[in-house]
Amino acid sequence: MTYSYHIFYFPFKWEIKGTGQKVFSEQISLKKIHCREYSEWEHIQSPDSGEEQDLYNEKNYYYKFVHNILYDEEKHTLDLIRHFERKEPKVSDNLRYLIKIRDRMTPYSLAIDAINVNLYATGVGFLSFYLKNDDESQSRPEDILSINQYGRRILPPFYADITYRNETSEYLAIEGLHTGRTYKEDFQGYTPEDVWKPASFVVDLLEELSDNISVEPIIDDRLFVISWYKNDGLTKIFTEEPLAYCDADNDFSSFWYKFVFIDNKSGETCQNDEMKERLLRKHTYTRWQKWSSLYGVSRYSLVYLTNSGAPEYLAVYFRTIYARMAELVLVQRASMLRFSGEVTKVSNLSNQNVDVISVRISSLYKEYIRFINQIYFREVTAQDQGIELYSMLQSCLKMEEYIKDLDNEIGELHTYVSLKEERSRSRKASVLNDIATLFLPMTVITGFFGMNKLCEVFSLSEDNGLVVKLIFLLAGTLLALLVIFRRNRKL
Repeated sequence: MTYSYHIFYFPFKWEIKGTGQKVFSEQISLKKIHCREYSEWEHIQSPDSGEEQDLYNEKNYYYKFVHNILYDEEKHTLDLIRHFERKEPKVSDNLRYLIKIRDRMTPYSLAIDAINVNLYATGVGFLSFYLKNDDESQSRPEDILSINQYGRRILPPFYADITYRNETSEYLAIEGLHTGRTYKEDFQGYTPEDVWKPASFVVDLLEELSDNISVEPIIDDRLFVISWYKNDGLTKIFTEEPLAYCDADNDFSSFWYKFVFIDNKSGETCQNDEMKERLLRKHTYTRWQKWSSLYGVSRYSLVYLTNSGAPEYLAVYFRTIYARMAELVLVQRASMLRFSGEVTKVSNLSNQNVDVISVRISSLYKEYIRFINQIYFREVTAQDQGIELYSMLQSCLKMEEYIKDLDNEIGELHTYVSLKEERSRSRKASVLNDIATLFLPMTVITGFFGMNKLCEVFSLSEDNGLVVKLIFLLAGTLLALLVIFRRNRKL
């Protein structure tokens, strides 16, 4: 029996090694990724046996124009995603994700359904762990909160926590992979220089996929959590008492707040009743409340609480259709951060040749336009609950605000380089004008003297005529230089 299900997403940015100074499209070219030939990862472009029905349901749920970013299929003309799956979970039932926390003798042990990596054409990606809690001894509400809180911490949030372990587990580990390596992180080796350094097993898994991409966390120092939990006692409370989830005087609201915002069992991070009620109303989706289903959405999580009598297909929909929706919004959020970072990088090239900057910005702008047209969608499904949940996810991650800010950033950068190009063109035109001004007197004088012999015009000897010619040329040149000097001073 499955008591809870947990999906952990690690969002990261990637680029082809050695391309940091090249145009953006070369840094994030999916075609240049070298996949290791003998690794336990495989590139999947068609569903495995037994997954066809779930995939059919997903595709029917989403608009067809969204499929290009959700699914890696050969028939798609747009090259937006590469989907990789770890081989071991398909052939072994002995893979476990272990979370050892302080004050608990044994680690939480979750069965691994899948380990996947998606790489996107915007230079972002996700490492995802699909984990099943099939142990009744770790099915209490406090167990679920601890699994989510400590299972997502892939680096210490505070340096002192390496010692105290209030927010970080004693270790995270993966058991049963075929490589023979130890996939474990106890965080003891962290130094003050290891800022935003993910757990070693995360780095190891990604390095086993490819040897020519570099990876860094991009959204948070924690994994994004997708979790559903079956508990008859808790669902009975919110079904019979409609406002129990946001009533500060009801113990259920305490659990619900910690479940939605991924707090640990010791306490809530909001200690104001009015604010807590406002947050819970905003982040709770109650459409199916009378049917014992309550959904929560935050910038850290997408959660679902139901009872043991809920149809199995609801749990399947949650970990497939709704999880895919959360992934799409995370791709959008991560991509915007990726573009914003590239804007900053290009802005620091102000001392570079204007042509170099212009090419970099043109490449960035081209990729941004593709992102807006093919990845950032206002709506992804015609289903009411899908529209509402998608809107909640985008609102929690402040997508509309960030997209406006990014538009302004790229617009200002484009204006900046346009001004630099205009100044460069003006400077070149000024040089040409100076050259023309300099040679104009010479041209007039030599043209005049070419048609008339000076000695005949002024009744001079040949030698004196040559001297007069030189005097005219020198005077004309000095006059031209004076004009150029006065014009440049005005500029």
